[in-house]
Amino acid sequence: MPGRQGSGYDPWDRSSGELLAAANGSGKQRAIPQRPPGMTRVDRPPQTPRVGRPKRQTKPSRSWRRRLLLLVVVFLGCGLLAWGIGYALVNYFIGIGSSTGAANTATDFMLALKSQNYDQAYSDLDAKITILLTEEAFQQMAQLDDHCFGPVTDFNEVSGSAVSSPDNNTQSYTYDITRSKLTKTYQLTLTLQKDPNGNWDITSYGNDLGPSAPTCH
Repeated sequence: MPGRQGSGYDPWDRSSGELLAAANGSGKQRAIPQRPPGMTRVDRPPQTPRVGRPKRQTKPSRSWRRRLLLLVVVFLGCGLLAWGIGYALVNYFIGIGSSTGAANTATDFMLALKSQNYDQAYSDLDAKITILLTEEAFQQMAQLDDHCFGPVTDFNEVSGSAVSSPDNNTQSYTYDITRSKLTKTYQLTLTLQKDPNGNWDITSYGNDLGPSAPTCH
């Protein structure tokens, strides 16, 4: 082909050494460094020893005895707390029941006096009184008070007068009593006691049902 040199001058026929020399501009080929004699030929680079990752130190677990002791303490604490709450609630409701029963008997007695139903009033008395005081004697005493001071027209419990014994077996109530012939009220205190059957009876009403022993006839 026109413009193509002969095979002796073809750039593709030039050796790599000639090309490298031409590229350096020196016209000379660079010498390849020789390996010193006696040096071992290394086919693969030496392996770098890998440093192991430090292991995380775990905290020593608690022994099973310590865990068991902790569980026992927790259960005992919960048991004592539940027992304390239950005991308080039982006493609370027992106290409420006792107060209700005693208050009902005291109110029944006062209503019986107001309506002059002395048989009913006598039935609210405890055996400690009735063994010494007959029903007829109680009726005569009540009628004499009505005659001298006038019948009971009204009664009201004194605020804060209710008193209970530590064992909740005794209760007392104080009432302001109004009678038709008196210009002012007087106070009457009733003491009640619970019998083995759970019934409440009046063990004391003072020396008399009136403000004092009647002197009129």
